[in-house]
Amino acid sequence: MGKDVIVYLKSLGYVRHLPSAFDVKRVYPFLSAVGATVADDFETENLPYVEHIATGGRVFALAAKTRNMRDFRPKTVGRNLTGKGVGLCVIDTGISAHPDFCIPRNRIVAFKDVYGGKEEVYDDNGHGTFVAGVAAGGGVASGKEVSGVASEADIVAVKAIGKSGECGLFSVLDAMQWVVDNKDRHGIKVVCMSFGANPVDYADPLERGADVLIKNGITVVASAGNSGQGGVKSPGTGKKVLTVGSVDDNNIVAGFSSYGEVGGKFKPEIYAPGVEIKGVGQANDLYVRMSGTSVSAPYVAGAAALLYEKYPTATPWQIKKLLLSFSDEFGGVRVLNASKIAESIMK
Repeated sequence: MGKDVIVYLKSLGYVRHLPSAFDVKRVYPFLSAVGATVADDFETENLPYVEHIATGGRVFALAAKTRNMRDFRPKTVGRNLTGKGVGLCVIDTGISAHPDFCIPRNRIVAFKDVYGGKEEVYDDNGHGTFVAGVAAGGGVASGKEVSGVASEADIVAVKAIGKSGECGLFSVLDAMQWVVDNKDRHGIKVVCMSFGANPVDYADPLERGADVLIKNGITVVASAGNSGQGGVKSPGTGKKVLTVGSVDDNNIVAGFSSYGEVGGKFKPEIYAPGVEIKGVGQANDLYVRMSGTSVSAPYVAGAAALLYEKYPTATPWQIKKLLLSFSDEFGGVRVLNASKIAESIMK
């Protein structure tokens, strides 16, 4: 069958010089790299035009359905900021045309299916719809009882993950390439990545991809992972990425929430609600319940959209610094307090 690898080139022009052992499947200009399949017993060659070859792994959505319910949105935030005019991108399993996204206006301003190639919006898993709801649901179907943090943000949904809740590395990099190419067209300022893969020791492709997005002026918010101590997933391992862990109703770190030292720095930097959360569902289930750092990341991504509404020229570094300043310390970790954003705007 072979294995997938990311080949970082000193210049994309060298792709034509790659040996026949590399079956090139994708080209990623934003990384100056290609995605290729090689034999399982392939041994790295000393090629002067190749910077590095990284092995690709599987990528997984990071959430699980739970039993109890909890609303996730501080009601005071929406009275001041709603994320209006800010492009918030969710790379995930897709999105459904739920009333909370489409009434009174359709806020799904763009949909790209890099996984299956379909044009109409859809979500054959539900994870992406839920994540988008936490970040930017309008709350129409619940009478505003269950609303997203940035309830008027423009939603850009990129489907990269399949029905099973997982995908290959190439699919996520395809999504990142699309975001870089279309960020200005859709006003994308925030990207939520509620998925993760086991990190690689050097030149991790998801980390590198997230870094390029950040260099292009986009705040990248990623889930820490659901594997407890030492289990932080990529791209949440990236130094410039704002990585999010989960807390419960009492602001106690969830047992599943990944944490640990990554490259000499503690991850995640910030925590948000992620245990037994009620959010947007599909079909006959207008609202469902879910837990995981996948739930916490869009909470922070939505807060970032609120800040971009107020400070449209802010850099990702400035947004990250502001989000950390709008947090409270509980048990040695920083927990986002979105109500502080509203309070700061009122002053």
